Amino acid sequence: MKSIMYHYIREFDNKLPFANFLSIANFKKQLRLFSQKGICEKKTDIMQYSRKYLLTFDDGLKDHLEIAELLKKKNYIGIFFIPSFPYLKKDLLDVHKAHLILGKVGGKTCFLETQNYLKKNRIFNFINKNEKNKFLDVYKTHKDDQYKKEFKRIINYYGNLNFRKRILKFLLKKFDIEINYKKFYLSEKEIKYMREIGMIIGAHSHSHILLSRLNYFEQIKEIKTSKKFLENLLDESCNYFCYPYGKKGSYNKSTLKILKDLNFKKAFVVKHKSISKKTFLQYPYELPRFDCNQF
Repeated sequence: MKSIMYHYIREFDNKLPFANFLSIANFKKQLRLFSQKGICEKKTDIMQYSRKYLLTFDDGLKDHLEIAELLKKKNYIGIFFIPSFPYLKKDLLDVHKAHLILGKVGGKTCFLETQNYLKKNRIFNFINKNEKNKFLDVYKTHKDDQYKKEFKRIINYYGNLNFRKRILKFLLKKFDIEINYKKFYLSEKEIKYMREIGMIIGAHSHSHILLSRLNYFEQIKEIKTSKKFLENLLDESCNYFCYPYGKKGSYNKSTLKILKDLNFKKAFVVKHKSISKKTFLQYPYELPRFDCNQF
């Protein structure tokens, strides 16, 4: 079995000239490629080990409604992982605020403006050096320039969480970037509709924070809030989870215990390898996924 991870699937946006999107045309090309070996068509293809491709989609993006309808027409299913923060707090996740800023002005500008802000405001303890050493290889295989990679590592991995929101707020205002969570994410009605047409809905934490940076009880709150939101919305058990960011070090043994205690059946990481039968059966909370851009 091969599991594939998707995020943005949309056409080029002139307002975000530096953003990286997978076009719908290229997504359809990937579907044709994967269909040669088979794509999961029903829930049993996921619950039981198979050699088919499993398609997964993160973050509850508005793009995914059209994709779900396309999969339905072809009799395929996908797992769509939804964070609860946008629905409960009526705001964009920090990770997506960073994407909008990067998309508009590029990595170099983001990185240099962040450094200037930290210096001007005499913030000298923003970067956790111990965390930095653990995540230096993150985004290593991405084609982004070094400025963009470092800005994303700072915001997503080892920047001080207390200052992160301040920096993002500063950059959004400086570059006059509009925030509209309703246009960015699926509505609750659309999530229900996607479930009705056969798609599987999974949890993706509450606020898309790096779980390994949280203590045990903070992790429980992050995961349980997401699960409870979806179960209340859909009136069914939420059995699937994927870790925010999902790379090595983004979760820990506590995370695995929490998932088991909350009765999740499967959870997905980001690792470029196929799911062996052994991994499927013995490590259900660490199922690897390929990034769609690897194809």
